[in-house]
Amino acid sequence: MSAAIELQDLTLAYQRHPAIHHLSGCFRTGSLTAIVGPNGAGKSTLLKAIAGTLRPVSGRVARAVPQRRLGYLPQAAEIDRSFPLSVLETVVLGAWRGLGLWRGVTAAHREEAARALQAVGLEGLEDRLVGALSSGQFQRVLFARLLLQ
Repeated sequence: MSAAIELQDLTLAYQRHPAIHHLSGCFRTGSLTAIVGPNGAGKSTLLKAIAGTLRPVSGRVARAVPQRRLGYLPQAAEIDRSFPLSVLETVVLGAWRGLGLWRGVTAAHREEAARALQAVGLEGLEDRLVGALSSGQFQRVLFARLLLQ
């Protein structure tokens, strides 16, 4: 097995306050890895660095796949749930990279979004507004969106 992700002497920080110090290791292709630790231990910080949304202070994250092929679902989404978006519209946003600014959503995009909603157990909620969902349902909507990405 080869390394899908390799961490090389990685140090991560927020506002110059280190959160992770000199971490090295790898995640093998096809492996299943749990990242565990107490609150504030740096689990989410590490995932942000792997996803490429947090730049290391030192060291590096080497990925066998392009960064754009990685998906990351944070614990708390930065989406205004009071904005009147339906569940299906929110999931279809996952196709944004392929759509671009001027191309419209096709029936194929809607079908793919419906399959993603079925995969996360939310079929039948396509027309419901995201503001009317429970927190758990909303996380599953965001996971379905990630499937489209």
